[in-house]
Amino acid sequence: MWPDFAGGSIFNLMQGVIAARGGRPLGPLPDGVDIRRWADAPTLVLLVLDGVGMAQLDLLPHTAFLRRHCTRTLTSVFPSTTATAITTFMTGCTPARHGVTGWHVRCEEVGDQVIAVLPVRPRGDIALGMTEDQALERLHPVDDVFSGLRLASSVISPADIADSSFNRRHSRGAQRTAYRGGMIGLLQGLSGVLDAVPAPGYVYAYWPDFDHCAHHQGCRSDQAAALLAEADAALEAWCERWQGPPIQLVVTADHGFIDAAAERLLELENFPALIDCLDGPLSGERRAVFCHVKSGRRRDFERALGDLSHACTPWPIDDLLAARRFGDGPVHPRLRSRLGDWLLEMKDDWTLRDTLPGERPFRLIGVHGGSSAAEMRVPLIELCAGNR
Repeated sequence: MWPDFAGGSIFNLMQGVIAARGGRPLGPLPDGVDIRRWADAPTLVLLVLDGVGMAQLDLLPHTAFLRRHCTRTLTSVFPSTTATAITTFMTGCTPARHGVTGWHVRCEEVGDQVIAVLPVRPRGDIALGMTEDQALERLHPVDDVFSGLRLASSVISPADIADSSFNRRHSRGAQRTAYRGGMIGLLQGLSGVLDAVPAPGYVYAYWPDFDHCAHHQGCRSDQAAALLAEADAALEAWCERWQGPPIQLVVTADHGFIDAAAERLLELENFPALIDCLDGPLSGERRAVFCHVKSGRRRDFERALGDLSHACTPWPIDDLLAARRFGDGPVHPRLRSRLGDWLLEMKDDWTLRDTLPGERPFRLIGVHGGSSAAEMRVPLIELCAGNR
């Protein structure tokens, strides 16, 4: 499953948000959504539940609040991962335009290093050589959504990332609010913002707790199910209690999840013929792996891929760009160099990683970034709350 940038992706959702709040959309509006309702609401709140894809909603009973108000399914972007998708939420751009091609991005303009975007740091034991703000300016010099809106905007984020370089850069046109205490803390912060922000307004709120739990406990674990049920109940209770001006609440996710068995984790060090063909570390995600191949070694690389044929589908990057898998329109000037030469799209629940000097190898139980339906499909949840 690939992103549906024609009207069925989180990119298109953002075009609807931008249009409803008086901005200029960069692409098609979302199919099957009455944007007039969003435009008529004094305040529009977009709540992003990190990792809560359509498959994760199945952890909840049919009577759950989120499931009752789910109106349709959207696709994530590709790779289906937080760094890429959250940048789309905060800039309104496709990955092709904002240039964040995964958790790890190879950047010619930052010393040709592979950079972890959240937070901004190079892979391995190499120094960044500049401030995080300088690196981000070079990584993706695009505007945030909020600066293009002619109304009051707010960003509500966990306290540990509210003032990060990434968050500051992509919320320059908004007021930032930090919260602690999970979903309850987020909703308390939302109440405070709604009391203070003059209408019409736009509020972007982000909840990362499920993603963290799913990575370490598994996306279908009892812990993940309990956490999601608690968040669902808290959100329903808040909506029932809210007596302020009416708001249009839109809830979605950046990606879904799968669980990956330990025996399906491939270590690059076990494939020396493949390593010999690579011009630098892997980038992207464990489920969507970008490979930069040494000049003149394409055929050697293709032969070496035979050892991984059971676990991945290799795609020439030029084929993916021609098919617009990363989006339409103007593209980031460094997009091609960041993507490298080949994408290894991991099959089933396989993952692939490399470990550089200075890095600590670790296993993630829950994973995402790939193109399976479980990773790509996310919900669109809509409802109104408050006095009417």
